[in-house]
Amino acid sequence: MSTKQDRVKYANCMTFIRYRLEVIERLIEKKVTTGYEIPDLESACLQFRKIFELIAMASLCANRERCEEVKGRFDKLWNAAEIIKFVERLNPHFYPIPINRQLNSDPATGGTISILESGFLTRDELVEAHGRCGDLLHADNPYREMELAADEWRDRFIDWFQKTMSLLKLHTIQLIDEDVQWWVAMRFGTNQPVQVAEMMKTNKALDTKT
Repeated sequence: MSTKQDRVKYANCMTFIRYRLEVIERLIEKKVTTGYEIPDLESACLQFRKIFELIAMASLCANRERCEEVKGRFDKLWNAAEIIKFVERLNPHFYPIPINRQLNSDPATGGTISILESGFLTRDELVEAHGRCGDLLHADNPYREMELAADEWRDRFIDWFQKTMSLLKLHTIQLIDEDVQWWVAMRFGTNQPVQVAEMMKTNKALDTKT
């Protein structure tokens, strides 16, 4: 059973992701700069890499021992596919499920929830993007041409940014305990805290905790 402290830790992970996405947005829109284009892109790339790793790790907040075990592996692993496989052995349903909420004409009467089918960063895309980050963050062989031009990297980052926002804006996360889910509202573009509500499977209805 998860605790309120576990939900707070997950919310903290999501808050750090939100901060990093804000930094990325400023960098790719050139609202802030180091003064040099390539270091700007490298700074954005580092934020993406940390975001991808936080997504993989965050669902383990309900089990401190396993979270610490995975962190130890992260320190030794560089291949995103290996990291994801290791996390999946602990929690096969670790990856966020993006959802959309459509309110009724009278919001007081509620609305409907649907699962997004496209337009978000998939598990496989996360693995590929994490690996691509290494192409930019590692020092170049001076005899090898840069794979992508700066504008092409910027376009790639815009795509990652938009898909990551769509993935996380409203999402559910399956905990190691198969009877428990967290429903999460990122509240992008506000100063309001990330909201995490616990949904527990019962024989009759869905219990909720915030």
